[in-house]
Amino acid sequence: MIRRWLEKIPVVSTRAMLHLAWEAHPGIFSTLFLLVLLQGTLPLGTAWLTKWLFDLLAMGLQIGMQPEFMHQLVLILLGQAVLMVFGQMLPPLNQFLNAELGRRLTVIIQKDVYQTINQFAGMAYFENPAFHDTFRLAAQGAQLGPSQAFSTLIHLSESVITLLGFIGILLTFSPLLALLVALAALPQLMIQLKIGRERFGLAFDLSPNERRLFYYGFLLSNAYPAKEIRLLGLGDYFLSGLVKTYQQIHTAQSKQERRELRWKSGLEMLATLVSSSTFIAAVLQALAGRLTLGDVTLYTNAVRSVQGALSGMVYAFSALNEQALFFSHYQKLKTLPQPIHVTETPRLVPPLVSSLTLQNVSFRYSESHPWVLRNITFNIPAGQRLALVGLNGAGKTTLVKLLTRLYDPTEGQILWDGVDIREFDPATLRRRLGVIFQDFMHYDFTAQKNIGLGEVQFVEDFPRIRQAAEKAGVHPTIENLPQGYQTLLSRMFGMNGAGVDLSGGEWQKIAVARMFMRDADFLILDEPTAALDAQAEYELFNRFVELVQGRTSLLISHRFSTVRMADQIVVLEGGQISECGSHEELMDQRGIYARLYEMQAERYR
Repeated sequence: MIRRWLEKIPVVSTRAMLHLAWEAHPGIFSTLFLLVLLQGTLPLGTAWLTKWLFDLLAMGLQIGMQPEFMHQLVLILLGQAVLMVFGQMLPPLNQFLNAELGRRLTVIIQKDVYQTINQFAGMAYFENPAFHDTFRLAAQGAQLGPSQAFSTLIHLSESVITLLGFIGILLTFSPLLALLVALAALPQLMIQLKIGRERFGLAFDLSPNERRLFYYGFLLSNAYPAKEIRLLGLGDYFLSGLVKTYQQIHTAQSKQERRELRWKSGLEMLATLVSSSTFIAAVLQALAGRLTLGDVTLYTNAVRSVQGALSGMVYAFSALNEQALFFSHYQKLKTLPQPIHVTETPRLVPPLVSSLTLQNVSFRYSESHPWVLRNITFNIPAGQRLALVGLNGAGKTTLVKLLTRLYDPTEGQILWDGVDIREFDPATLRRRLGVIFQDFMHYDFTAQKNIGLGEVQFVEDFPRIRQAAEKAGVHPTIENLPQGYQTLLSRMFGMNGAGVDLSGGEWQKIAVARMFMRDADFLILDEPTAALDAQAEYELFNRFVELVQGRTSLLISHRFSTVRMADQIVVLEGGQISECGSHEELMDQRGIYARLYEMQAERYR
């Protein structure tokens, strides 16, 4: 049974954590272990000096203050003083070195965690709630696991050294007693391992609640939802949800802690029974004349020290087990496969000179989900503009995710000049693309950086950034900001009111400028003018049509005054193509496109 319990300890995770601690700073790692050797022997030295002191005092009462007595007394007291000095100095030094190692580990681990996340070429994981639970536990385990595991191992080593020293003393007194004290620790080991696994399981079960807490906190404190929450009077409603979630977490944690309290109370009673029995046995031996007063203090100290060392070892094993379980999520994160196909021998991505073609493309998020797209086939000749229209939920944005390789088609192919885009490296392919998503980013950086991030290698190239801003028509707006292009576009990080926020339309132009930073072969605009008024939209698209002349582009828009500028229009309905042609051809067909166009035109008559 004991073997079965010990086999549950994740040895591989523990070894990996310690390896990371060694890599963080071998010098600190080695120094801490040397300190452990010293700290582990201090209790043993103190116990022996205490025994000699009591025996010497008992002898002094009989023979008086003889020179030899005083000489031995001074030596013992000096020894006690030296051990006390070391006992006071070593813990702060140990704590400092542990903290230093922990800081170094945090930098290494956090970089590694987010580097792992950054290397996922697709976004399937980011839209999966189970992944966010794994990621939260991985970040927690990675940040604390190696540092805590090393600290735990330090305490474990110290306990082992102390145990080895004192168990020898107990064996000389009574082998049976030594065995009894050791056996009393086994229930504690099994119970602590059980408690550690229960804590880990509870943390995993509560992970969705923790994410919900984060979301409620975002709703109640962030500027983005603040207007609507106050307008609709939702503050108390969300606050109630936050408190309820806290209560659910606390109820589960309290239930677990009550279970632990019952187990630990029983263990403490067992430990007290064992130590009391040994103390009584030692006193009886002393009364019988078989032990000196110093022997009694030595053996009682030995029992307490062995119990303390065994208890420390048990807690250390349990803590290592719990830390390794959390760390296993970090290891799981590190071994997750790419969410999209990434070939080991990618082909070079040439400029688009012929066409971009979709052949019988179908997609669904998993086998348990319905089809989002079915049998999509169309061709965009190089240099032409294609518009994609359809009602909400028709699959337009999903199609953009496939074209940008955030997902791969479930069936069919997307061909770049006749080559399946899965044969290209995703990052290299994306450098050929210029994209504005419907939910484009507002970065809390300066105006210059917000635009420059469109091609990060040119983030400090001001002439190029200004040219992109002029193309998007946002240059005059930026020039009028307090610090021009160096103005912080954020209310979160600006000090003393230095940051500013832009209107929705101005942010949209910033996003367009960001796209123009890249000399892309294929431009994709997913509802790029949703926040612009009619005049601004007209000006932007006239400018856009002029600037993308000769470049392939895909436009998604609900505004048909914009769509009709395209060379070709594809109408999506229920995830399938229902119509395809030019504006004039589709109007002549009198189908869904013509009906939607007439409905929208009616509003302006």
